[in-house]
Amino acid sequence: MSSQATTLKPRQTIDEVSIIRVIACLSVVLLHSIKFSTGESTDGAVEFGLWSLAGLLSFGTSTFVFISALILAYSYPKSLPNGFYMKRIRFLLIPFACMAVFYAIISGLTKDWSIPKLVVYNLLGAYHGWFVLVIFQFYVLHQLYARYIDRFRPSVVLGVSFVITVVYLGFFNLVPPPDGQLAAYIWERGYWMPFTGWLFYFSLAYYCGRNYQRFLRGLERYKWWIVAALPLTAGLIVYNNAYSSFGFGSKRVDMIGFTVVMILLLFLLFRGVKRIPPLVTLISQYSFGIYLVHWFFLDMMDRAVERFGIQLGYLEIPLLFVAGIACCMVTIWVFNHVVPFGQYVVGRINTGRSTRAQGQGASRRAGTAAAEN
Repeated sequence: MSSQATTLKPRQTIDEVSIIRVIACLSVVLLHSIKFSTGESTDGAVEFGLWSLAGLLSFGTSTFVFISALILAYSYPKSLPNGFYMKRIRFLLIPFACMAVFYAIISGLTKDWSIPKLVVYNLLGAYHGWFVLVIFQFYVLHQLYARYIDRFRPSVVLGVSFVITVVYLGFFNLVPPPDGQLAAYIWERGYWMPFTGWLFYFSLAYYCGRNYQRFLRGLERYKWWIVAALPLTAGLIVYNNAYSSFGFGSKRVDMIGFTVVMILLLFLLFRGVKRIPPLVTLISQYSFGIYLVHWFFLDMMDRAVERFGIQLGYLEIPLLFVAGIACCMVTIWVFNHVVPFGQYVVGRINTGRSTRAQGQGASRRAGTAAAEN
């Protein structure tokens, strides 16, 4: 690392990211609440509608990854400062590893599976915290883009990135896996982790972050095209749900268009936000921990409902959603304030101060979390 990097400081943060991060976080919790409650059943119109809604909500993971890359490019447009990776290892990678071991133990005990094997799989990204591994690849890509890729025209980079992402995801979506345990794992989860499946999101976020004000002006200029594209891209996914077999989640090739449109629409809606509600700020500060922890509470509550024979019907969805978030936040607070080194287990509470991107002064919003994540 050059000596110049030691003096680098992040640029002022973007407050609207707090709202978008919360929407992404809540979308993931809601889609998992639907999956736990319905068992991914598609029998009947209501079940099919809920399953399709859960699939659309999976844009949240890609959005979280996108805003992390955008704030990275916005905050450090030239190079990364000294200590950057060590800080992310402490507050991102170590919690990811701790929760990987935790979920391996839980799965091993409840399903009588091999815990050592599950630990290895989870550390490779086999549990829902896999996106952390994608974000770390983005850190490396950011340096490569700033040093080498910037010499090319953005339209060329975006076009090539789009083709790579579409071909990569399309291959694993449409080509059946060959025989063998390794191939089965790669087709089921392994292909999620390499950056090739997320390269277009990164490239788009990189240029939007590097040219943020121009990005906002472009949103205003093409806002009606963005709005018109939303039902078209969502309709394509619902159609494929009914007549094709693309699996489920953010790794579907037909999710790319819908996810990008949702991201653009959210930035369009919340650009230049003047005031962030305190509850949104609070959830934003806890968002990383919620991502890591929520699956455990949803699973335990769903097991309890089934064990005691409680008939909630579709009311189980909002119950899991609200109670899951509440349990996550209480747990994260206890681990951060009571348990020694607890922030390295469930993730820390991001309470950093931020300022308006236009330099309008300090605030107490949680705008720095995306740059750190």
